[in-house]
Amino acid sequence: MGFYYNHVILVGRLTKDPELKHISETFSVLTFPLAVTRSRRKSQKEDKVDFIPVSIRGNFAGIGNQLLSKGVPVLVWGQIEVRRYDKENETRWITEIIANNFQILESLSQSKKEVMKELV
Repeated sequence: MGFYYNHVILVGRLTKDPELKHISETFSVLTFPLAVTRSRRKSQKEDKVDFIPVSIRGNFAGIGNQLLSKGVPVLVWGQIEVRRYDKENETRWITEIIANNFQILESLSQSKKEVMKELV
């Protein structure tokens, strides 16, 4: 039996405000696209950017909804999840990052600092 390891760490900026969905009374999911710049080769004149879907589930979803917004630089770590589904007789694939945690990479505004005090 081999060893398997699915762990990803990304640094990027939110390209739009996150969307919070309440799946049940006790479980929420927060989703947002994260713009991540690829490493550039010397021959390339411009950076290439990937827009990666990120999902935060459970307790961190509510916290992320209060702290994250469009343009915020963030460090995200978690796992890659790939799902398949059929729509209109066509197989489609979704790849997203399921974040275990995140860290904001800029100083928080005063209002967000107050939110953090309430959460701790």
